[in-house]
Amino acid sequence: MSLDYLNPDALFSDPYPVFARLRQEAPVHFYEGTHEFLVTRYDDCRAVGSNDKVFGPAATEGRPEFRVMGTPNVLTMSGESHQNLRKGIDAIVDQPHVRGYVDQLTRPVVQRFLDELKPKGEANLTTELFEPISVRCIGDALGFTDTPLENLYEWFYAMADGLALGAGAPFPDPQAVWDRLDRTNADINKHFGALYEACLAKPRPQAITNHIIYGGMADGKVRSFEELLPTMRVIFLGGFQEPGHAAANAAAGLLADEGQRNAMLEAPEDLAMKAFDEGLRWIAPIGVTPRVASEDFELNGVRIPAGSTVAIVMASANRDESRFDNPDKFDMFRKKKPHLTFGFRPHFCSGHFLSRAMGEIIMTEVFKQLPNIRLDPEKEVVASGWRFRGVKELHAKWDA
Repeated sequence: MSLDYLNPDALFSDPYPVFARLRQEAPVHFYEGTHEFLVTRYDDCRAVGSNDKVFGPAATEGRPEFRVMGTPNVLTMSGESHQNLRKGIDAIVDQPHVRGYVDQLTRPVVQRFLDELKPKGEANLTTELFEPISVRCIGDALGFTDTPLENLYEWFYAMADGLALGAGAPFPDPQAVWDRLDRTNADINKHFGALYEACLAKPRPQAITNHIIYGGMADGKVRSFEELLPTMRVIFLGGFQEPGHAAANAAAGLLADEGQRNAMLEAPEDLAMKAFDEGLRWIAPIGVTPRVASEDFELNGVRIPAGSTVAIVMASANRDESRFDNPDKFDMFRKKKPHLTFGFRPHFCSGHFLSRAMGEIIMTEVFKQLPNIRLDPEKEVVASGWRFRGVKELHAKWDA
């Protein structure tokens, strides 16, 4: 069955009306555009995401994730190898460790960018503040302290465009996207190769990458460069993107609502986490996670054959009317209920503590240090994407 409202243009410009109709009319639907079953209701997404015995990681060669990041990676692995890799990653991004280093990691970077922007009185907050803070901080946390911000940005955007192209984004020159990705991968290999060798020569316990190399391995053993490269690409893409776009999405919701904006300006330290977490629900930075059915399965009356790819659409689940009141409204004061933005175990996002802790700092300082911050009434707020979505143009003014 083909649905005329389910098409790439609608999904990339604003997927939420599409998701709303799917939840009502076709909550489990095979989408020819990406060759996968879209699961859009909250309870159904939970049912698929929590059933890792039937719905395992997607590692199909034909999928865009394979072309962009390579496999096996932390998202496509399962069993003992995945558990051991997660031991290395999680060892340095659990809540106690994050609390110990997040201020030193984040506040100086936030302050540097705010100091540059304050005299200007206006900016695109996404591209001039939230994105560069996110990319720089996560790059530093990984150990890429000597890698220029411009390089890290290019890694993020080249991979994001590759995934978008694979999901049907209308690029005028698709080959240029893949050529850019090839150049990016060569640059990643260069910089990650240098960091990898440096960690082998002298372990760097403060760097997340160091823990990925050594963590969960037998004494004297390390993961090889080739073994780690696909997982590092996953971390670059998700890690660079999520804190910055979540902050931009939250700021867009706040600034569009005078009451919430004023409340945030009056008590940023008290409300920053509420705002950031509501931004994660309202516009999930990573809106889809794929799975593959290992056996035939029926969901909501739809038969999903073994071997099929199933897209858990967390972005849709987070706006399910049966779960959240008035779900299309940004409301940081809504009754707190868990959302699905960070995915499902055993592949629940490793960086969720770090992302939230960074987000709280970013939101607090922006609303403390940019007096009377408000939307620029002459410029439109623009968001795009559906598998990865963020407010890309968030033009604001403040009293300089």
